[in-house]
Amino acid sequence: MHVRYGVLVRVVGRTFAGIILLGSILSPQQTVNATSVTSHFDIHGQTSCETQMLRAMAAREVFSGKGYDVLATVARAYGRVIPHIYIFPGSLNMAYIAASAAVDGRGKIVVGQQAIELFDTIALQGFLGHEMAHLVSDKGARGCNDYIVRDPQMEADADALAARTLGRRPVKAFLERVVTLTDGQNWDAKRRLEVLQ
Repeated sequence: MHVRYGVLVRVVGRTFAGIILLGSILSPQQTVNATSVTSHFDIHGQTSCETQMLRAMAAREVFSGKGYDVLATVARAYGRVIPHIYIFPGSLNMAYIAASAAVDGRGKIVVGQQAIELFDTIALQGFLGHEMAHLVSDKGARGCNDYIVRDPQMEADADALAARTLGRRPVKAFLERVVTLTDGQNWDAKRRLEVLQ
């Protein structure tokens, strides 16, 4: 992941090597709940941005199935309510939507259909655990429309939090699957895997 955009639509459909499977494409911040966001936060703007983004991606919210079930397990491990999970077609990407937890306290994670299909349950747990780590660390300082430059340390921190919460096995399986799916060309995933060892 090189540069991230608050509006995920700008990157959806591009080659997955740039943004794939390496955590949030959006703002990884610190803990958020619906009451912790400062008074200047624009809930209406956030909601409008999220709606436009999800519509442009043709993402649909799901309430059952493999992705939902795995996310429910991950959320329990984090001691959180299950975030909204949206599936979008034809992608291996996954992300959480920056500041989405400020809207209703749950937050939103978007998952490419191919990720659901190509990751086994353990690797998907690590992948969703990584996204959940970003979601629970999001202070809501940046929203859906913000331009965000990826911070490799925040990605490693999310891996570490996911490993502490879920155990190393799912996070390792997630990163190994990324390396396999990118034919060993995803150097960030390889480096993060080495750090996790």
